[in-house]
Amino acid sequence: MAALFLLAALLLGRALHYALGAGAPDLDHARGTLMILEAQAFLWPWAYTVFLLLPLAILLALALWRLRSRAVHWEGERLRLGPPARALAIGACNSGSSLGAMIAPPLVVFLHHHTGWQGAFLVTGGLGAIWVALFQWFRATHPEMRATDCGSSARRATGPGVPWKELMRYRQTWAVFFCRFFADPMWYFFVFWIPEFLTRERGLSLAGIGAVAWIPFLVSDISNFFTGWVTLRLRSRGWSGNRTRRTLMVAATVVSPIGIAAAFAQSTLWTMVFLCVAIFFWMAWSVTVHTLPGEFFPPHVVASVYGWGGTGSTLGSVVMTWAVGQVLDATHSYVPVFIGIGSLMPIALVVGFALMGRGEMAKLRNYGTPD
Repeated sequence: MAALFLLAALLLGRALHYALGAGAPDLDHARGTLMILEAQAFLWPWAYTVFLLLPLAILLALALWRLRSRAVHWEGERLRLGPPARALAIGACNSGSSLGAMIAPPLVVFLHHHTGWQGAFLVTGGLGAIWVALFQWFRATHPEMRATDCGSSARRATGPGVPWKELMRYRQTWAVFFCRFFADPMWYFFVFWIPEFLTRERGLSLAGIGAVAWIPFLVSDISNFFTGWVTLRLRSRGWSGNRTRRTLMVAATVVSPIGIAAAFAQSTLWTMVFLCVAIFFWMAWSVTVHTLPGEFFPPHVVASVYGWGGTGSTLGSVVMTWAVGQVLDATHSYVPVFIGIGSLMPIALVVGFALMGRGEMAKLRNYGTPD
């Protein structure tokens, strides 16, 4: 029950980020977010009750997703990458979180065994401090980061804004929303529920989970770059953006449900094989869907549309978390859970394709692109 409260707090923090808006996308605010993220990391060892952990979990999610939105904003408005390179940039962005998630299970298990749970938080917090220092050093030694930031701020000052009410009028906005509403819960199920599944159904100890839980994240890391590379190859051969996007999304939808077989596997090995295949193709879907705001809208509204998609992702994940708990309480079996999770991608594909139409850019009424 405590774990469900913490998961709900993480999702609440994510929702608060989108509710508060994606504003102030400059490096100074990113630096402030990093400082907040690092400060709260050192508070976790002194949170002895779930009620002390909840506000820290909310703050953690708020800071993490604020940084994630900043990365998407910089890719869309500042780098101004063409559509062929956009998927590779998104894949590179995703790979950072996948790499961290890959390192975390064995590292945390090792630290917990040798230093206790408080030491695990302190050491990982210390690693975060090193990361913040490296970010500051990189920023100080690359003046073009500040120059690009100032140029983007000038564009925002002179460029027109687009209110939410206006964005809600376009089916492309809802395509992004529902693609993430239906499909993203699959990823959060893998992240939050698979350790419990491995413990309950496969009998793995904490050490056993640490030995295998990193593997799906390695696979997702590979998928991030592979999807970007495939996108570049297809576009270089003359494929249109719409054809490339649809092909990747269909392939991901067809193969990802193989993860259902993990519920029936008789060994940990085959369980992980089925999960890894599902995660590889889900990540291919994710990279493709994350490029949609930049392909459907001009750069100055990409962050807003991405934020709306994140809202859909959060709402879908909240519903999924509640539903998984209800099904497990009622059936005491993961089989219906895996079947339900595996059915989400086809639903996302049908709804997404219906809203995307031919994949053309939205024509914003009375709002132009900043110079």
